[in-house]
Amino acid sequence: MPPSSGHPTTEAALTLLPAGPRPVPCQSDYVRGKHLRLFVYALPWAYSGQIVEYVESQAKKFLSVKCAYLREDTCPNSGFSHLENLRSHCTDVPLMYKLLQVATIVDDAERADIFLVPFLMGCNAMLGWGHGMQRINARAHHAFFDGFPKWTREHLPHYQRYPHRHLFLFPLDSMFSPLWLRGAMISHTGAGYVSGARDVPVPYLVSLPAAAVYAPPEPRTNFVFLMASNSRNPVRSEVARQLRAASATPGATHGRGKVELYETNVERPMTLDAKQTMQSMRQTMFCIAPTGDSDGFTQRFYYIIAAGCIPVRVDTYYSAFAFSRVAWPFKQTIQWRKAVVLVPPKVLRSVGLLPVLLNISDAQANRMQEYIRRVVRPRVLFDYRGKAPDAFSSFLEELLHLSQTKLPRLDRRNRTGVGAGGGGGWGLKKKKGMGKGEVDLRGFLETPERTCREGSRVVRGKDCGF
Repeated sequence: MPPSSGHPTTEAALTLLPAGPRPVPCQSDYVRGKHLRLFVYALPWAYSGQIVEYVESQAKKFLSVKCAYLREDTCPNSGFSHLENLRSHCTDVPLMYKLLQVATIVDDAERADIFLVPFLMGCNAMLGWGHGMQRINARAHHAFFDGFPKWTREHLPHYQRYPHRHLFLFPLDSMFSPLWLRGAMISHTGAGYVSGARDVPVPYLVSLPAAAVYAPPEPRTNFVFLMASNSRNPVRSEVARQLRAASATPGATHGRGKVELYETNVERPMTLDAKQTMQSMRQTMFCIAPTGDSDGFTQRFYYIIAAGCIPVRVDTYYSAFAFSRVAWPFKQTIQWRKAVVLVPPKVLRSVGLLPVLLNISDAQANRMQEYIRRVVRPRVLFDYRGKAPDAFSSFLEELLHLSQTKLPRLDRRNRTGVGAGGGGGWGLKKKKGMGKGEVDLRGFLETPERTCREGSRVVRGKDCGF
């Protein structure tokens, strides 16, 4: 099949990925998915299937797992190993498997609602991050990242006409999104908007056994919990300082529970393993989720949700943004203000963490935890066995919403001569000193607007020097 053509059937599209165990959609996904007409490009094996096979072979080698590491839920994260942490960026694997099974596959571009570019960009990224991984698909990888306009002409013949309908699975934080994809639909892990109305933010892939995730609620004997390295950024250090002081002060929580703080560093790695961490968070009312070295929600945020704890997000990147301006996953399904506490760095400094949390009544906290248990947790975790709606179900709702509302409006803009990418160009930037024909592809590491860089730390402009 020529690489520029689309797969004609579901069975043909699924040949992009390894056969055998597959994440299974739930019954309602099949019903809803029929309403989404999906054009699936026939990209080479190196962009999808080869990545899955290689990562799973490395998991068997380094972790001695006896399962399809990216496709089954029988080999959960139990110790926060490097490889298991890398796997959190492979949200694209269950998303792609399930999408190919439920959507109506079409090979006529005129009928397509969305054009899927079957490149597992999140899982592909981890091949270059060490920890036993190697860039086994180097030729394909560099063809995409070093020559995107040429690559697009060869592999995506409909991109020039419908850039805004092309879906790229990129489960990395938004600040790392390539500048030259900003005319397309990007499925990233937040928390800034990249393509505005076309973004489809998704969660990290959290891998825990069902027994750990869906254990019965326990009494919340702890008021606040944090296990983190405070060397990452000044905000983490400030949070740890305040919690350290509170834990040493009798009555600091007004009788509402203990302050549980575990500080880690190179000499003192993770104090608790994944199972113990989940146990502690299940016994806690508020769990702190500070941002890390990039602007996404972090794995920690989703482990907190899985434990039924209320996430307290201290955001140094979009600290002045209200809920509506942050790229939360699945806004068609989840009302995040009912589940999350936002503490801007300025409030952390001027008011303090504990006063903010103590101002939330037990009744309100209970309502938030119930909403997390009933709505949020099932919709940000993956059910590989198809027993109930899950994160993919929410993802599908986002695609259906876009295909019925915003994408048709962008079609009209294109017909009037205004490109979806802000003029129809590629978004490639010239840098001073570059030769003729050279473009800057370092947009893969670009920072969001309205941020500044302080040393190796990227922060909101107003928070520089925190």
